[in-house]
Amino acid sequence: MQLFTRTIGPVGACLLMLSGCGGGGSSGVSDVVTQPVTELTISGDSQALTGDAVGLVATLPQGSYRQYSWTQLSGPTVELLSAGTAGIGFDASQAGSYQFRFTATRSDGSTLSKDASLTVTDTSAPQAQLRVDRAVSEGAEFSLRLNATGISNVSSWSFRQLSGPSATLETSSSEPVLFVTAPQVSGDAVMTFEGTAQTDAGTLTDTAYIVVRNRAEVTSPYFCNGSGDNCATTSPLAYVRPYRSDSPYASVLANCVYSNQLTANNLCTINTLPPLGLNTDTPSVDAILDRVLVSNTWMGERFAYFLENLDPNDDFKTLLGATTAIVISSDVRPSFYWALTGTIYLDPDSLWLTPAERDLINEQPDYRAGFGDDLQFVMPWRYVKDDAYAFSSTDPQARQTRTIEAMGLDLGSLLYHELSHANDFMSQAKRQTGLSGSDTFLTAATNPPLLSDQLTNGYPLQSNEMYGLGQVRFFGDNADVTQQGYLPSDVAGFFFPDRANDFYNYASTREDLAMLFEETMMKLRYGIDRDIAVTNNPASPTSSNDYLVYRGQRNRIGAANIRPRALFAVQNILPQVYDDAAALLTGLTPTELCSNEGWLDNLTPACATSLGVLSKRARVSDTPVPYRLLQRAHDRVLPLPKP
Repeated sequence: MQLFTRTIGPVGACLLMLSGCGGGGSSGVSDVVTQPVTELTISGDSQALTGDAVGLVATLPQGSYRQYSWTQLSGPTVELLSAGTAGIGFDASQAGSYQFRFTATRSDGSTLSKDASLTVTDTSAPQAQLRVDRAVSEGAEFSLRLNATGISNVSSWSFRQLSGPSATLETSSSEPVLFVTAPQVSGDAVMTFEGTAQTDAGTLTDTAYIVVRNRAEVTSPYFCNGSGDNCATTSPLAYVRPYRSDSPYASVLANCVYSNQLTANNLCTINTLPPLGLNTDTPSVDAILDRVLVSNTWMGERFAYFLENLDPNDDFKTLLGATTAIVISSDVRPSFYWALTGTIYLDPDSLWLTPAERDLINEQPDYRAGFGDDLQFVMPWRYVKDDAYAFSSTDPQARQTRTIEAMGLDLGSLLYHELSHANDFMSQAKRQTGLSGSDTFLTAATNPPLLSDQLTNGYPLQSNEMYGLGQVRFFGDNADVTQQGYLPSDVAGFFFPDRANDFYNYASTREDLAMLFEETMMKLRYGIDRDIAVTNNPASPTSSNDYLVYRGQRNRIGAANIRPRALFAVQNILPQVYDDAAALLTGLTPTELCSNEGWLDNLTPACATSLGVLSKRARVSDTPVPYRLLQRAHDRVLPLPKP
């Protein structure tokens, strides 16, 4: 049994390994699966109290199963967000007798089915919820968050694994979240975890059931251990399925774009999976949705709603013409584009609306979160409208619902960025010249010219110091003594005379193009400003005002030396909006943020000069989670395979 206990106190290290806290083996937790599954079995809760988080998971014998479904047969109606997987979880909000049926369909059309019952008894007592029961692939990373309802104070919490093959466990030092890496298994196996909260109402506990599913062995050189040029991930991929089961591409989508069996010999050709915009500038919503793979149906529903209702200018539909497919999966973190497949892979953190949807999203920290911690500066950024955050974080522990408008802005900014990468490799101009159907997407995409290469040739960035710092902050290079000694004043001297609109431009030429396009489009379509600043790097920040601005700008995209670079990006990525973008940027002048003021107070800058006196105004209340807008994870563009 592995155990971790945390008492609430000052924020410490980001992650703590359980193995360093006295955890060890005991009865109930095994290292391997010793007995293969021979029949369909359902595990999980059979008795519960109102307010409990409950779940059911299915284990199946080895076989070729292509579809899974859960159907509620009786009891108060509940929303089964994971009904297309081997595990479901939900909050038991009403008393009653519930019955569910799980069905697995083989490739030959035959099925296996089994029913399960759950009795929920009414209570007014406080309950703990360890969310959420589900199915995962072996090797998958996922998270379980502990909540407690009906109480006003939680003094400490703890987690332990009760049974099943032994998983690798970590926890946050400041929040009741358990991070889990599923073990390798030879067949389906169930793990159980317990979360305990010490509260002013006493000790509250809850159990979560996770079924670990055996997946095909990783044979692709593009999915491998280490950090080589060809590596995409070391983990077997989550089970995904076409959002539309009747899509004409349903049988090839996963094999073409989300398979860890990909090799140079089985990459899909243009004939098999062409770009969406091969024969049209603006694909239809139906055509796009035929190319969507999801781990959970609600993710496809949110994406469909966005395209149908939140894309009035057809920007995103047009930009999606450069892609072959869209994957939205709980194991994608962070979002990325890959020219090997021509696909964008979206982290569903930009699509959720309800707390139940958010429960299914992996909260594992971005692996780059600690890069550059030994530098003496930070470069925070944010989107602002009317001197307020255009969209900001919501606290997962508060179980908040997000508005469709907030979701749309979050997803819009992500898509402008990711789809600029897609159009970098497969621009409208390149598609209009004609593609060979026998070529793989990779061959067609890497055929010159790439827009980002043209941008760099015509409008190169100048600061070698910023390039070096970008390798530290975004790729984990060790900072040398000189870089560790740079003060905010030094970095401001490198950055502001140059032609980048963000620090992330220095990650690569691909990101340089994407950042220019993203900021321009967010201002053009949403009227949203973007702030970028150089600040100190406080050791133990308690507020975003602990980050003191040395120098910062709003709407840097309008600077005279940056404007031509931004217009190059727009003209070549989305030429339909070039005239509007040119008119916008011609009349846009950057606004200086206030020197020596906190990041939050600079939401309403009113400074006399570029490094002017402090403005006199009321202090703004801090945001609940300021760190997100300081260190929000950027995307990644996977490296191309070597020839």
